[in-house]
Amino acid sequence: MLKEVIQSFLPWILFFMLAGNTQQQLDTAIIVAAVTSIVFELKSLKKGFILSWGTLIFFIFMIVAVILLRNQWVAKFSWIFSNGALAIIAWVSIIIRKPFTIQYAKEQVSKDKWQHPLFLKINYLLTAVWGIVFLTGIGLHVIRIYFPAFDGWSYEVISYLPSVFGIWFTTWFPDWYKERYMKALK
Repeated sequence: MLKEVIQSFLPWILFFMLAGNTQQQLDTAIIVAAVTSIVFELKSLKKGFILSWGTLIFFIFMIVAVILLRNQWVAKFSWIFSNGALAIIAWVSIIIRKPFTIQYAKEQVSKDKWQHPLFLKINYLLTAVWGIVFLTGIGLHVIRIYFPAFDGWSYEVISYLPSVFGIWFTTWFPDWYKERYMKALK
């Protein structure tokens, strides 16, 4: 599941890596992310994956707002908008009772486990953790705005920590929780 989730985050990863500090870098990052969200996520888009569709919609919005309309406010706060979009995807998917991680997990387990309470709980928790990761990203960007001394390499390092945690948690948690669940049954 981790490979598939990371692939789904590839447009976002490229966007964050390429955005830079100039309008040209931001434009390039938006275009690369939009193209990547179609090329690498075509299969997931056809399957109706929430993260893939949310990603595509966000980058289409960014093309219109930042590249075509040259909205400098959206450009200036693109880091907050991007983390906000990801947080909305995560939390809305929980609210509509389709946590986005479940779509990837279903491709890894047999259909008879899809409705098992353990399977469902793990995916709700994973999606909630990702929602918290994205909200943390928003908080870090807001701190950066109000405390310019926080900018620079220390910010760069700290800003990636929530995502690194999310990846680690996605890898570690399901097996740990299943083991804990099985022990409780004995």
